[in-house]
Amino acid sequence: MDKNIEKLTAYFKAGEKTEKKLGVEFEHFLVDGESLRSLSYFESAGQEALAKRLVKKGWQIDYEEEGHILNASKDGNTLSFEPGGQLEISIKPLEFIWEIEAEYLAVRREVETEMEIGQALVSMGYHPKTKIEELPLLPKKRYGWMYEALHQKGKRARNMMKGSASTQVSIDYSSETDFIKKYRVANFLSPFLSTLFDAAPVFEGEIFEGRNLRVHIWDYTDPERCKIPAGVFEKTFDYNAYATYIMNTKPIFMPEGERTKFTESLTVESYAKGKSLSEKQLIHATTMVFPDVRLKQFIEIRMADALPLELSLMLPALVKGIFYETHNLNRYYELSLRSSDDDMKRLNQMIQEYDVFDLTFLGDDINSRQFIEMIIEDAKKGLTEAEQQLLSRGHKWMLENRSYAEFLKRRAVQSEASFRDAIIENKIFEGGMNV
Repeated sequence: MDKNIEKLTAYFKAGEKTEKKLGVEFEHFLVDGESLRSLSYFESAGQEALAKRLVKKGWQIDYEEEGHILNASKDGNTLSFEPGGQLEISIKPLEFIWEIEAEYLAVRREVETEMEIGQALVSMGYHPKTKIEELPLLPKKRYGWMYEALHQKGKRARNMMKGSASTQVSIDYSSETDFIKKYRVANFLSPFLSTLFDAAPVFEGEIFEGRNLRVHIWDYTDPERCKIPAGVFEKTFDYNAYATYIMNTKPIFMPEGERTKFTESLTVESYAKGKSLSEKQLIHATTMVFPDVRLKQFIEIRMADALPLELSLMLPALVKGIFYETHNLNRYYELSLRSSDDDMKRLNQMIQEYDVFDLTFLGDDINSRQFIEMIIEDAKKGLTEAEQQLLSRGHKWMLENRSYAEFLKRRAVQSEASFRDAIIENKIFEGGMNV
């Protein structure tokens, strides 16, 4: 076995744990509440000023470049800024959805206390107003290299970096066998989660006429490092297969001691030239791919848009109910064995074209909407009563409104004020989730 692949597989194995926790990342746009204009990182009331005020309140700087704060943490939770200034709140791994909700609300309250009057945090899949050409790239060397390199690969790469926002959930795996099942099932469910959590009604300031804007953007970012890795549904995709996938990708840049080297079009394998790379270099390589489902020392499920809290909490609840309940995991693993790489590519395209369609490749008389309903009902079997209610309530709202994206499109058609009020209020249900 190649020594770097061997080191990567050992790194993945070291991530095995018997815990069943969920790490959730919530992304937001920081905007002016009246105009919906995005705040710039550098302006007097922007993200950097906000970060400095939070540091004075006890947040610890985790990462900065040339004095610019880009990442801070407190009590195990993290606040970071994405390339276009998106504000990401990452909650420490927890077991119950009510714990995740409580931690998120505590962090959000701290952030909002330090925001300027009239500012708002908006949770949706694409920026409601400001175009990406108007958003300055944050002062992080990594972002600059990625911004140029990915633009050469896909026409929507810059939209992905500056204009999009997501909700992501990370889960544990206990063994290589457990990883194989969870990774395959997560990729199998990817199109359905994209559809359920579609929350991008506008693109570059105009109503998006299609479906699943996030899927469209990632289709045109960089095929080599995005979507579903080739072979996931054609073979047993184990640690070795994922490590091989990483070695065949292009990292854009690599750390070399205290320096960072731009690697142009070299793959990780070509860069190594048969030599053993450091663990730091190999870990970096795992962060420079952006598939729907990514492996570090946990599994990241990455295909949902940013949504208001009541709807975004549905994602960790659904993931918990499917992936941490043995019967459900096994059931969807068996279903996934009926699918191929080509099936998933067709499905990826169909969710952008049709509201409802038959899933003929599964061999059952079932359509896409019924399949999503089945996933939700199955997930409830692995949840507490309060978590079941959370999922039921959110799903009922989704059925009535089709998606958060479609709900906001209707509000936008009514009037600009109606659209603005909906996203600024950032609330779906009266009385909260009661979880």
